[in-house]
Amino acid sequence: MDEREEEKAFIQQLQKFWEQRGVTIKIPQIGGRELEVFKLYKAVTKRGGLKVVSANKLWKEIVDQFSFPATCTSASFTLRNHYQKLLLAYEQKYFFGKEDGYIYDEEMSSNRKKTKIGFEEENQQASYAVEAEDRQHQQEYIGQPLLTLLNQNYSKADKAETLFFIKKSKIQAQASEVKRIMLAFESRIDDELTFAINNLLMYSCNYSQSFLLDQYPQLLDTITTYVEDTIKQISYLNKSYSFKTCLQTIGQQQLENLGQQQRKSMQVQTDLIKNQNVLENYNSHISVIMNDQTAEIVKPSELIYQKKYKDLIQGNYEKKAECKHLEKLRTLFVALRNLAMIRSNETCFMKQDKLLSFFYQILLSGADQELSKSVLEIFSVLSKHIHLKQSAYMDPFMQKLIEILNGESYEDIGLVTETLRNLISISDNEALIEGTIGEYIDQLARLLIYQNQELREIVLEFFCYLSDLKMATRLSIAKHPKILQRLVAILSIGQIKNNSLKQQEPRNNQDKINEKHVKLAAITLNNISQAPAAKQYLLIFEKELFLVAASDETVTPLLSQILFELSLVE
Repeated sequence: MDEREEEKAFIQQLQKFWEQRGVTIKIPQIGGRELEVFKLYKAVTKRGGLKVVSANKLWKEIVDQFSFPATCTSASFTLRNHYQKLLLAYEQKYFFGKEDGYIYDEEMSSNRKKTKIGFEEENQQASYAVEAEDRQHQQEYIGQPLLTLLNQNYSKADKAETLFFIKKSKIQAQASEVKRIMLAFESRIDDELTFAINNLLMYSCNYSQSFLLDQYPQLLDTITTYVEDTIKQISYLNKSYSFKTCLQTIGQQQLENLGQQQRKSMQVQTDLIKNQNVLENYNSHISVIMNDQTAEIVKPSELIYQKKYKDLIQGNYEKKAECKHLEKLRTLFVALRNLAMIRSNETCFMKQDKLLSFFYQILLSGADQELSKSVLEIFSVLSKHIHLKQSAYMDPFMQKLIEILNGESYEDIGLVTETLRNLISISDNEALIEGTIGEYIDQLARLLIYQNQELREIVLEFFCYLSDLKMATRLSIAKHPKILQRLVAILSIGQIKNNSLKQQEPRNNQDKINEKHVKLAAITLNNISQAPAAKQYLLIFEKELFLVAASDETVTPLLSQILFELSLVE
């Protein structure tokens, strides 16, 4: 039985295991891809089971066996949760050979909590498993009352201490709660906004049941309006906000009564507001206007005008700190990022032109690092739908991506590379990306030898697209002093893999990754070889290409075609 058949048989057995207990399971997704449950089960049981893996902090080691996207920042926590829900009971039954009686969950003992592991009806008693050092010790617990088990496992606990048992519940969005969220964004009530943003963040992180925006068509419209108003209230995000803009919202007729001299005084206050740092001054622009910050002596007549203006402001506005607005906006953008990662929501985001314009403006301004990071992650997903020629931000957006790509943050560089890879897959974007090749090709050449394999794979995919465009573009790639050399070096991995097969070493996930990288490199080189002027640059590596073609059958057809093209060069 090969690995695929073995995995299929395992899934069927796992589903049958839960169906016998009245539960229908659904394989969860991580990073937009279905979790390899069989691979996870083997990785954990190979190390002695859940208890041993958690006790020895081996989850990071297990995560490294999966090719999760860089945006999946809590993979260890997510894998452990999915294992507890889907595989823990199965592990206890078949790996440790325990009965379906009481299962003591060692993972939760430190918090003095127990949780149901499923397959019971609403009024059915919870079942727990006892984790024992050996089979004989475990048999002593089977059939004993729950109270006896708790006394044995919590013998050191205070006898008067009350133990609480909390039932696990799925985080599912209810229609009434979503309606409350929309009303909160409309009302701008501080406590309601906190509830709305926190719940939206919680729903966006629910892997078991995705939060689909098309079920709530007005939600993004409401959020867009809130984002627009909030940006206006944060001075360093809204550079164009001025005293005149503030006055227009109050009423032109009332403002004319303040007088020309008072207008001039208020303009001085506005200039001070526009230059302040929100991290050093926690008051919003309204609060600053109400507090005199000038060192000049103010005449009594001007103070009277200021009091009128202050009363006018207090009657129409609520005093709030800019930092509170910023904190809520940052959290909201994290929730939006999570929602954008759900494939079904991508179309909903692309329909929100106004919200997308805010994303562009925040990224281009770079005023807030956290907001820019969330926006960049959103664009790394939505970029597969973006036609740059249809965007008013086409040129500055590309320049910003290139600026980040040539920066020092490899996490941001990975997001930009993924964005470029998605953009170039759209034919309308090819000319613009080709035209700026000289500004980013050096950095992409360096990433070909970067240690992060996922980032290297994205770069190779980008070069596959790029090398399939104009002949001039293929020649530009060939002329680069490092790219061909590093692509040929990646091909040499095929020889190493071939040697390992001869030694009858087991094929692992790393071999699959290497094989994909080798194929991508071979396709890129084959595309480059189609440009007549580029062949002279490939002739230098003719010997290396021949050795790889003779030893690695997976890329032999592609490399044979390259060698044939080189043989025609006089």
